[in-house]
Amino acid sequence: MWSLQYLKDVFRRRDFDFDNPHLDLDKFHPQLKIFLFFNGIFFNNAESKLRFIFPAVSSSLAVVDVVLELMFMHHGLSEKDYAVATESFCYCVIISSIPIVNLSVLANKAKIINLLGQMNDDFKYICRLDQNYRKPFFHGQLLIWQLCYIWFIFTSIVASMFLGTCIVKLIYQSLFATQNENMVRPLAFPVWLPKDDPYRSPNYEMFLVFHGIICFDLIQTFCVFIYVIFHTLLHYYYLMKLIFLDLEVLFDGLDESVSRLSPCNPQRIAVQLTLNKRMKRIVNWHTSVLRSVKLISSIYGPPLVFQVMCSSIIICLIAYQIADYLDHGKIHFLFVLLFFTACIQLWIPCYLGTLLRNQAFEIGEACWRSGWHDTPLGQLLRSDIIILILRTQQPVSIKFIGLPKLELETFSSIISTSYSYFNILRQY
Repeated sequence: MWSLQYLKDVFRRRDFDFDNPHLDLDKFHPQLKIFLFFNGIFFNNAESKLRFIFPAVSSSLAVVDVVLELMFMHHGLSEKDYAVATESFCYCVIISSIPIVNLSVLANKAKIINLLGQMNDDFKYICRLDQNYRKPFFHGQLLIWQLCYIWFIFTSIVASMFLGTCIVKLIYQSLFATQNENMVRPLAFPVWLPKDDPYRSPNYEMFLVFHGIICFDLIQTFCVFIYVIFHTLLHYYYLMKLIFLDLEVLFDGLDESVSRLSPCNPQRIAVQLTLNKRMKRIVNWHTSVLRSVKLISSIYGPPLVFQVMCSSIIICLIAYQIADYLDHGKIHFLFVLLFFTACIQLWIPCYLGTLLRNQAFEIGEACWRSGWHDTPLGQLLRSDIIILILRTQQPVSIKFIGLPKLELETFSSIISTSYSYFNILRQY
């Protein structure tokens, strides 16, 4: 019970000092740099050659497995065993994303370090503001912290289930199966060798260990890839919430009568400087959001393009496998879990893209409703407000060459396409 309570306290960060004015990104989210370490991003010694070791090993193993899966798929098609062929093709496409993610991150090392530096500056600045700003911002950061652990646990369960079911079946065969059952020792993925039996020793043990390494590789890749995307996007989503707070108090506490004074009057100049300072922070935050979302798009654009292009085919084939098992009176639990995972890993960036888009448009509406036309002080900021409203009409979205805007409409379109492919396969 004590350990369970401890985990709850860590999950909710009950022992964390949210009122500390010296907080930064590393203190609140130490897991961010730890996860990026496995992608080859070092922060203490950014140019160290050692950073290439893990991504190189990870990508090499993924390439080997892709080649093996292609061989298994070809064998399945030759034997007209379409279940094995489609399953091998699914794994081939999924595992192909590992080197794409690793190469994309390594190629954009400087951009990632720059992005985290900007997020750290936001942290330090907001920590010095009053509770009206700190409270909503840290509420969002706590949510990011909790989502990180939920996502890590979920991806770990999905990947470990493939290896775990093999171990459970192997234990059953060792303890309870009889010699008359003629059971084949289980593996996580389908295997085949042209002139050898993959299930004999030591082939079986080698494939079992290799599949375990691939499962760990998938945890590391997909957990970090999706986590960094939703962490950074949610960070700027909650930063935009602070813009609403600034717009609500844009004209508060200022003397409206100075608008009738001469532009050279010291009182009017003081009010003008205060308004300019408030507007400057709003513009700086909005510019930071636009610049950072563009930076995120350039970093993770290639793997997102691959993800969007292949998701409709993968979801279709997984659903086909599930339906085929159901036709034979069986339920393939792993494929059901994989189907849910394939959908959610696509839904997350699309949902966050919609959140950012809507939030950005609402900033323009909030700027219009800030009361600038109801106060004489509005004429002092009229041109600035018009420019900000025009800038907010520019959609804040994840865009890359060959990539449609990541929004819920994109997710809906991909699912619809997958369903169409699924019906065609079933008819065939």
